[in-house]
Amino acid sequence: MDQHQKHQIRGYEFHVAGALEKDGRYRGMILISRRGDTQQVYAKPVLIETASSFKSVHAALIEASAYAQEIIYNGAIKALLPAEAPASGKQAPQPPDLVGN
Repeated sequence: MDQHQKHQIRGYEFHVAGALEKDGRYRGMILISRRGDTQQVYAKPVLIETASSFKSVHAALIEASAYAQEIIYNGAIKALLPAEAPASGKQAPQPPDLVGN
């Protein structure tokens, strides 16, 4: 991967990068390291690739940055990220049993 750029938008923390493909073109990549809605930090960043590839790494970085902004601002990023995992070793809180009161 070439040329990393760190960004923060609405609590989401991510890097954009351009990866050289076998055909000599560059594909934009977004590496999400922290969720903005839950503040969950990912031990291994979540990779989101752009649909297009380009002749220059600069164009791939611009595409990745624009795509990241678009999916964050319109809320589509939530569907692209894994569900929040509960804290290790702890069960999710259970609702109180109100039967018999």
